[in-house]
Amino acid sequence: MSKKTKLYLVYPAIFTPETNGGYLIEFPDIQGAFTGINTDNISYGIEMAEEALGLTLADYIESGDSINSPSKIDKLKVPDGSFATLIRANVSKYLDNDKLVKKTLTIPQWADRKAKKLKLNFSSLLTNAILQEK
Repeated sequence: MSKKTKLYLVYPAIFTPETNGGYLIEFPDIQGAFTGINTDNISYGIEMAEEALGLTLADYIESGDSINSPSKIDKLKVPDGSFATLIRANVSKYLDNDKLVKKTLTIPQWADRKAKKLKLNFSSLLTNAILQEK
């Protein structure tokens, strides 16, 4: 069984009701990340939003494009009748080249002690740090 680092990212989404039912679901921080549903089932909308977000973010990562930081949900301009919610996507699920490679690193002893005390996962920490680089 192979180990796989999971990369979860959370972004706010805006659900806007459509005139004929259903919702348009958009991510204001991520250009090109949107989806829609033709039902009023919010759970299904969240599921579709997770997939749209994961696919778009994976594309950004694989293309080497920078990813905007998520806005604070209470700072969003939400149109009347719409609502905002946070969506969490497992981006690693959508990455094409997610084969793990072994890397050796050298860090100061104090950093190693602190990391062990905090029970940090170095692979996850490094993966997330690389993602945050602009």
